[in-house]
Amino acid sequence: MNAQLRYLITFFLIMSLILQSCSHKESNNTEQAQTKSQVTVIHPAIQNITEYIQLNGVTVFQKRDNIRANNTGYITSMKFKQGDFIKSGQLYCTISTKEQRALKSISSLDSSLIKFQKPLSVIANASGVISAINTLKGDYVSEGDVLAIVSETGSLVVQVSVPFEYNKYVQIGKYCEIILPDGRKIRTTITGVMPTVDAASQSQNYFIRLPNQSIPENLNVRIRIPYKQKNNLLSVPSSTVQTDEMQKEFWLMKIIDNSLALKVPVKIGLQNDSMTEIISDKISVADKIVWQGAYGLADSSLIIIEK
Repeated sequence: MNAQLRYLITFFLIMSLILQSCSHKESNNTEQAQTKSQVTVIHPAIQNITEYIQLNGVTVFQKRDNIRANNTGYITSMKFKQGDFIKSGQLYCTISTKEQRALKSISSLDSSLIKFQKPLSVIANASGVISAINTLKGDYVSEGDVLAIVSETGSLVVQVSVPFEYNKYVQIGKYCEIILPDGRKIRTTITGVMPTVDAASQSQNYFIRLPNQSIPENLNVRIRIPYKQKNNLLSVPSSTVQTDEMQKEFWLMKIIDNSLALKVPVKIGLQNDSMTEIISDKISVADKIVWQGAYGLADSSLIIIEK
C-alpha cells in the first residue's frame, strides 16, 4: 500500500511539472505575439516641395452706395427688402411730400393740379445687394436721409493682414490660394495693398479681389502664399515623422528584414500640408518606413506589416 501511494504521488508530481511547463511555453508564445505591432509602410520619394505662408483673412465689400431721399416727405411705395438685388437706375421707392398731400383736398376744384400729386421717384445709383434698409413704407424722411445701403457685389475682396517681415514674399500679382470654411479652394492673385502699416501689430493690409464669387461678407478664410520651393527632394508623408514634445528631435521608424523597426534620427527641411523633406544619409527611396502605427513605437520593436 505504501509503495502504491508513493507511485501515485510521484505520478501526480510529474504530471504537474509537465502541465506547468506547457503553460509557461504558451504564455511565452502569447507574450511574443503580443509584442509585435501591426504597421503599414511606405517608401520615401523624390518630389518637389513648396512651403507656404498661411494667414487669416476676411471677406469685405470695398464699395457701398447709399440710397438717399431726394425730398422731404412720406414713403408711399417700396417693394425691396434686405438681401434683394437692385440694379443701377432701378426704382427703389417713391416719396410723397406734404404739399402733394395738401393738393389732394383741392384737386377736385382744379383738375390741373392732379399732375403735381405724382410721388417723387428715388432711383438706385449702383447695382448690388441691399445690405441695410433704414426706413419702411409710410415713414417720414428728410431730404438727404439714407434710406438703404447697397453693397456692390463686384467689389468683394478678401482682406488679409500680413506681418511686414513677409513683405518681400507678398506682393501685388503674387499667386495665392484662398481656402474657404467648406473646403473649397480659390486660386487667384493679390490685387491691392494699403500704403500704411498698423502701428501696434506692424502688419500691412493686402486685398484679393473676388468679383465673380458668391461669397458672403465677413467670412473668415485662410490664405496660402508660396514663399519657398525646392525640387527633387527626398520626402515622406508628414505623418511618418515622429518628434519629441519640444519638437527639437525628429526620427523615422525604418523597417529591417520586414520584422524590425529601428529608430533613425533625421533632420527636416521644407514642409507643406502633406509632405516633409528628410535630410539623412541613412534613409533612401529603397527603404521601408512605418507610415501608420509609428506613434509610441519603441526602438527595435518587432512589427508585422499589414498587407
